[in-house]
Amino acid sequence: MLGLLVPLAIHLWSKKEAKTIKIGSVQLLDESNSRQSSSIQLNEWLLLLLRMLIVGLVVLLMAGPQWRIKPNKKQITYLVEPSLAHHSSLVGLLDSLGESSRVLLLKQGFPEWETDMELPSEPMVPSYWQLVQRMDSLASDSIVVFTRAYAEGIKSRRPKTHKKIHWVVMESDTLAGKPFLAYQREKEMELVSLQGNGQTTYFKKQTLSDGFSVQEDSLKLEVDGNIQTIPVLDLDTVYVNIMADTEFETDRQYLEASFRALSKFLDRKIQVQSVDADVENEVGLNIWLRKENWEPKQGKWLIFKEDILSNKLIKESEQQNVYWLTSKLNTENTTEQHFTEQLLRLLDLDAAVTPSVTQYDQRQMDVAELKPNYVGEPKKKERATLLDVSQWVFWILVLLMIAERVTAYVKRQ
Repeated sequence: MLGLLVPLAIHLWSKKEAKTIKIGSVQLLDESNSRQSSSIQLNEWLLLLLRMLIVGLVVLLMAGPQWRIKPNKKQITYLVEPSLAHHSSLVGLLDSLGESSRVLLLKQGFPEWETDMELPSEPMVPSYWQLVQRMDSLASDSIVVFTRAYAEGIKSRRPKTHKKIHWVVMESDTLAGKPFLAYQREKEMELVSLQGNGQTTYFKKQTLSDGFSVQEDSLKLEVDGNIQTIPVLDLDTVYVNIMADTEFETDRQYLEASFRALSKFLDRKIQVQSVDADVENEVGLNIWLRKENWEPKQGKWLIFKEDILSNKLIKESEQQNVYWLTSKLNTENTTEQHFTEQLLRLLDLDAAVTPSVTQYDQRQMDVAELKPNYVGEPKKKERATLLDVSQWVFWILVLLMIAERVTAYVKRQ
């Protein structure tokens, strides 16, 4: 609000002492000049007031103005997760509720629910706890939330609220034997199916012998009399290049042993090769075990850089796709710090599959785990039910800016 001093300072600065101009006669000056001078002074003060109001409203708008309203403790507000808005078991209930109570969508702004409203085909999972913090602005004291309670939507710390929130968790559809993707191995086709429900979700692998056909990068599979198209991923050989000096011979042997263990565990071929210089072909990982400084190059790199304070053998650097090997390898640290698992995360072999896995993640939270911390009735001085009035302040600001421009134009005239 100290910005209000700016238009005031400009106004006072412009009030300089008038210059005296000697003229021969003042007979032609009459009272109209005096009235015109008074009008100019009035416009100056009006301009000053308008400009100070504009600065004040800009500050108010940036602060997010809210108006305190008295909540209706008897009214119940119903919130529905967008993915449930057209749920067959809820449509009839929501129609009846809409006649007597407010039905809102569980998303930013809490828009009104309407029967014929269009929703995205793949709705985003709401951030439940972030929305709980905004529920204090709703007019009613009691809130019922219809939700799928996906674990993906639980982020940040458990919030506190003055509202009485009752969660109704709708069970997710069972995913029994839903084909997900297929892997093309050297001599066989492996199908991955998604199974489970809201409590457990897991993947089942099986080798296909017949009943399918492959077209380019897709698998045509007959399921319950219907033909489904499933993406096929080639399990190409993963190449690892190691560039090492003789003093790192032990470290190179530990690395090779770790990759052999990963290859057997993943049932995927990982070829480790020692090279004297950089090779141009694309590889999954390059490992630099040399005294000479490493110069930035393309690809993913693991570079030896000792760090006695690090609690991990593999540490991410500030550069993208560059990682530090923080200590020389031995039996003790490779076992205690699970070095092989760190290498697996570094290879990131499931990068192409991760987005699809996230899409089908339908794990649900238990109601007891989903509930926020209820802190009871708010005190008078605490923020209770507030109504966002930013939109009204914005339009008042627009009107004042128009009035300021008109007044400034009249003043120049």
